[in-house]
Amino acid sequence: ATRVLAFYDNEEVGSETAQGGASPFLKDALERIVMSASQPREAYMRAIARSIFVSADMAHAVHPNYSDMHDARHLPLINRGPVIKTNASQKYATEGISSAFFESLCHRAGVCAQKFVMRSDLACGSTIGPVTAANLGIRAVDVGNPMLSMHSAREMAGSRDHWDMIRVFKVLFQPDTELNLRS
Repeated sequence: ATRVLAFYDNEEVGSETAQGGASPFLKDALERIVMSASQPREAYMRAIARSIFVSADMAHAVHPNYSDMHDARHLPLINRGPVIKTNASQKYATEGISSAFFESLCHRAGVCAQKFVMRSDLACGSTIGPVTAANLGIRAVDVGNPMLSMHSAREMAGSRDHWDMIRVFKVLFQPDTELNLRS
């Protein structure tokens, strides 16, 4: 029943620092939360099994000059809602159950979700989603708001997408939102 937000330093230059996404910080903090349980290790393992990690970053919107860099069936557009990101090489941590869970949050929030599947013949960056999923053994989904020209001096994103993502997170953080993904 505990919701946790984690913000990391050094995400753009590498998560493998003492305070980055690959550090033991989140695991240590989560273990400390359950230390008062009669069997803290068991409580921790059960909590992880019933939880989901939502890795929220940004997503590459389809750029009109480079639309050939996207799969024609997965073209994230600005101001059309949050993007669920998938990569066959697991550069994003999304899998079927976590994707469906996030889509259900979007539905409850009255927000349309978009899907982005990275072309397998192109290189792909990554997020802290796969790092966290591997370190904790937790189900994870990678999501983000679409933006143009990510990592350039001319990044552009839509203000409506930010509002939509806030609405989805409000549903996620409601006490009555069921998070039991592995019964």
